[in-house]
Amino acid sequence: MRTRSVSTTGAIGEPMIDAKQAAASLRLPYYWFADPMMRAKHRIPHYLLGGLVRYRLSELQVWASHHARAMARSASDGSEEGGA
Repeated sequence: MRTRSVSTTGAIGEPMIDAKQAAASLRLPYYWFADPMMRAKHRIPHYLLGGLVRYRLSELQVWASHHARAMARSASDGSEEGGA
């Protein structure tokens, strides 16, 4: 889990988004981004800005592609075990 205090535009000028925007952008459940335990479970990259949690869309897109590959690998491993 990555937590940092940064400005809302960050060092690279990319705007930060909130949990609702992150969920809508990635078409994932809102509670994955809103709940601290789910963020930790799924290792979602995020930033704490005072009492607010914010995300960078570029980091979330990289995370989502890695997460999707890991989920596909675990699904294929499970289906092979049940085979002949």
